[in-house]
Amino acid sequence: MQAGGRFTTAAPHGIVSTVMNELRELRRAIGLGQREFAALLSIPVETYRPFDSGRRVVSVAILQRARAAVVHHRRQHELLPLDQLAHELHVHLRTLQAAARTGRLDAHFSVRSAFGRPIRHASRAAGDQFVAKHYRCFSGQEVCPLPLLAVPDDYDDRLRGLRRQMRLSQAALARRIGAAGKAVVYQWESRKRTPSPVLWARVEALSRARMDGRRSPSSSKRPAHLFNRLSTGDMNNPRPIGKR
Repeated sequence: MQAGGRFTTAAPHGIVSTVMNELRELRRAIGLGQREFAALLSIPVETYRPFDSGRRVVSVAILQRARAAVVHHRRQHELLPLDQLAHELHVHLRTLQAAARTGRLDAHFSVRSAFGRPIRHASRAAGDQFVAKHYRCFSGQEVCPLPLLAVPDDYDDRLRGLRRQMRLSQAALARRIGAAGKAVVYQWESRKRTPSPVLWARVEALSRARMDGRRSPSSSKRPAHLFNRLSTGDMNNPRPIGKR
């Protein structure tokens, strides 16, 4: 028998054994680990692991529950424009815009901008979390970190300094941060254009990664003759370095 493009063998009591582990494919399709996917199915992770590894056949009920859970998870984590999300949540668009600006709505910022502001998207799950935790809560709200960094006034000097320190061309820096090309970096350094907060956050992350790499202890690379100071046959009388 064939179901969904896979050969299956029927077993009693509503048990189905698939040649290809469809349960594991469903989990990988939405990028969840075994523990997270087991929690999504409301079963213990110890019960789920034999299913995922193929050591235990999966019941039809669990497989149907997994398919429905994957469809629901994809719908909840689909990125939507803020105006569409506001319509579905029955809140004002400016409420979501302010929530995304202040970090109370987990929004995804695009490198593209409209009227000088990054285009923002958010998922239904993020919208539900905002409504549950922050919407119409006028006291007792926790302080949320700002989602984007402010672009400093001396961004052109910082970009040139970072490129000199990392020995990068304008094209190489554009590739590292995901900009359109070297013309964009040239416009930033000549102050013909201001970097978007999204791309500036990538520049700051690149600078921090460089500083962390400088602070990390590097493995000492001594010349090979320094490690041969003691020969295996003459451990008690080591020869001076440089003398044969």
